[in-house]
Amino acid sequence: MKIKIHELASEEFDEAIEWYELESKGLGKRFKQSVIEQIRKIKKNPTWYLFEAENIHKAYVPKFPFKILYTIENNDTIVIWAIAHMHRRPRYWKSRIN
Repeated sequence: MKIKIHELASEEFDEAIEWYELESKGLGKRFKQSVIEQIRKIKKNPTWYLFEAENIHKAYVPKFPFKILYTIENNDTIVIWAIAHMHRRPRYWKSRIN
């Protein structure tokens, strides 16, 4: 499986890393590692995770209030649409998909 990350998802990931690092030295690095590890798990078994909406899977990021929202395209590509904070702007990412 290939992984593609939407440009805005990549930006919000970078912003969250930076924010956590400003909050506490090393916390941004731990957040980044947690997200990357969760993406590895998604890649190994993409259909295992629950659905957030029609055809959109969600995988929670351990120890952080974030979830990874993705679709499976053509049975060979995982598209990550958002790395979303779970307590802010629900469903803001939906406009990225269409």
